Amino acid sequence: MTKRHTSFDLVQKDYKTPVFFLSHGGPTFMYPKTDFGGDTGAFNKTKSIGKYIRNILNPDFLIVVSAHWQSNLKDTVEIAVPNLLQMDNKLDASENELIYDFYGFPSDMYKEQFHSLSCMDLANTIKQTLTENGIKAKLTQRGIDHGVWVPFKPAFTEPNAADSGNLDVPFPLVQVSLAGSDDFDIQFKLGQVLGNFRDKNGVIVCSGMSVHNLGDIGASLQYPKQVVPYAFGFNEVLRNLFKKPSELQSFKTILTNEESKKLYLKSHPSAEHFLPLVVAGGAGEKEEVEELYNNETFSLGWGIYRFGDEPKL
Repeated sequence: MTKRHTSFDLVQKDYKTPVFFLSHGGPTFMYPKTDFGGDTGAFNKTKSIGKYIRNILNPDFLIVVSAHWQSNLKDTVEIAVPNLLQMDNKLDASENELIYDFYGFPSDMYKEQFHSLSCMDLANTIKQTLTENGIKAKLTQRGIDHGVWVPFKPAFTEPNAADSGNLDVPFPLVQVSLAGSDDFDIQFKLGQVLGNFRDKNGVIVCSGMSVHNLGDIGASLQYPKQVVPYAFGFNEVLRNLFKKPSELQSFKTILTNEESKKLYLKSHPSAEHFLPLVVAGGAGEKEEVEELYNNETFSLGWGIYRFGDEPKL
């Protein structure tokens, strides 16, 4: 049982919110129709999840973990806080700045906006809760990367809409890094600790890809349907994994089973796009997992999952 830190004014609820894992594709995923880097079905499902979060769950805050921020400090988790002195393209000093961490795309994509507020009290509470549960944690002045704001544009804004000049989400959003390790144990524990915020009307969203091997995109063109075979194979591994409630040992069997390990290493030559799924598994430990959507394109897998049931509100 992990400890709960309650110095921040969090209200205990009699239900827990579900945890979501999104496959976010490339930066072009923010657009409803794109030839590369997106998937129409994933776009539409992400949009429906956003509507559900906003209109049904109506959370007090969002905690987001993205593949595009893993701490470079060993076994440490970082919590993003905004630069209060930087006001460019911001509506408020506490707004999360956007990190345009993608390269070689049309210039208009670097003008895209997504407006959300951070919350220093919440960031400090997350830090304290992690520390109390044995995970080294620190606050880091940083914006939110495209693994957060790109999928959140279809989730919480209208497609191709001009910058409204208003907040795109009415609740605070705090990004938390992956731990500085590729070990599944600490990422799962990170999720367990963040899971404490689910019964405080916070929603946890983790963003990565179920299959992510950019190096094989060219090779995929030679296969039927222009999809590498291991993308189908590893998505099926996850499908079987999630036939039972989320457990750390289930994730670890991916690496101990020879065939699933082979598929994993092909699907994720580097771990960062898979680790958010392990975090989501920790946050939804011992709860049912539902695959809300999946598809395979090129050398990418588009699994979208919910951990935990939808509460009766």
